Amino acid sequence: MMNRIAYVAASLCLSAFVLVSCTDDGDADGESGGADESSSGDSASTMSTTISTTMTTADPTSPGCIPGSEDCGCLDGDCVGSLQCVEEVCKPGPAFEPDVDEARSVLGGLVVPVVVDVVADEFSWSQTAGPAVQWEGEGGSIQVQVPPDAAVGEVITLRITAVRNTIESTFDYEIGVREPVFEDVLGAVTDLAELGTSVGLDFDNNGNMWVSSSEGFISRFAIDGAFQSRYELSGAAGIRWGSLYLPDSDDDINVLYVAQTGPGAISAYNPASDSFTTITDALEDTTALGPLEVVLPSDGNLFAIDPDGGRILQYDDEDATTRVLSSAVSNPAVLSFGPDANVLYVGGVGSVWRVGLLQDGTASEPELYVEFGDAADPTQEVGGLAFDEGGNLWIGVPQASALHLAHYSATGATETVRSFTAVGAGYSAFANLRYGNGDFSDSAVYWTNGSDRTVARIETGLRRL
Repeated sequence: MMNRIAYVAASLCLSAFVLVSCTDDGDADGESGGADESSSGDSASTMSTTISTTMTTADPTSPGCIPGSEDCGCLDGDCVGSLQCVEEVCKPGPAFEPDVDEARSVLGGLVVPVVVDVVADEFSWSQTAGPAVQWEGEGGSIQVQVPPDAAVGEVITLRITAVRNTIESTFDYEIGVREPVFEDVLGAVTDLAELGTSVGLDFDNNGNMWVSSSEGFISRFAIDGAFQSRYELSGAAGIRWGSLYLPDSDDDINVLYVAQTGPGAISAYNPASDSFTTITDALEDTTALGPLEVVLPSDGNLFAIDPDGGRILQYDDEDATTRVLSSAVSNPAVLSFGPDANVLYVGGVGSVWRVGLLQDGTASEPELYVEFGDAADPTQEVGGLAFDEGGNLWIGVPQASALHLAHYSATGATETVRSFTAVGAGYSAFANLRYGNGDFSDSAVYWTNGSDRTVARIETGLRRL
């Protein structure tokens, strides 16, 4: 399970004047973890990083040197600010700049990306409190595996012990374990004309939530859950905000793409013109697309699923053509992009597959990524996928009332590490998973609940990917 958050960049090690090089005196593969350095058992050894620097130092006795300032002589044994007197010269000690200003609070089971920019000659990580954890990574950038069974309220404390100019200093990074709380975010909406049988969900950049209903309309809601407006569109299903290139414009515009089941088309709602336009309704050979339930925009392409035909479709706006990308995934139901470039994640029945997008416009053979249920059991069909910044994958299975969590694997398959099931009426369908955006929390997963006519969420503590 190590080395699987490869997309998180290693931290930069910088001296005050020049680039420095980092060497890890731990294992060659960069793995590390465990409790305190002196602890035993399953914990791995502490990671130590040595930084070599080359720095021009002022003459501490030169006329231009101010006693007590950096690289100048000490003033009666003292220095200004945080500088310390080292062999009668004022020197800076280690410096730490974490990626958060306060302790993080996350759900148990998540892999948490931790980044601390460290200026030091050498430093090492250890654990001083909380349930024993494993971590991996290089330098000041590591990924911490919070145990799925960690008790709510526990705090994991990771300590960096660093040395610079012979001055030692420590920095503690805390990760708290939060309680899973399921909430209905549109509980005040009771009018069927405002929210019907919810089948699609997404967020724009202006603080609004958009929900499509199978009754043939799309609704817009404010952060307080207040209904804003309704847009009629026959067969509206999956929805997703994305950019649209206009030939007569220098800039792309942001539109709401809609997969339509009845007409078998992908349409786009343009807020500027307050109108819908059909983007595609047929393949390049003029064959009808079939009923579509999912749309996923990316870099001038639209990806969609024709569930009746078991096909993944791709629309390219350069030639305005829709083609069959793949028919190799059995019973494809939902699509998502993940941490890796040019890879589609496809939810099927009891499984999630990974499909590579090749340079020639074709797709690679599907690779099994997560298997969690019986492929012959229709209640195990995936209804939603969402990745977070730690590469954690949330898998919604509506008919089984289940929400599964799996860690990212750069190569090969992974497995679920935690599941939430039957969490309450109105909350448990787990379809159309989306991380929030704008005024809606970007560290919470939202989902629709179909016939329950609700939109629910859970705060995870990690932001959307």
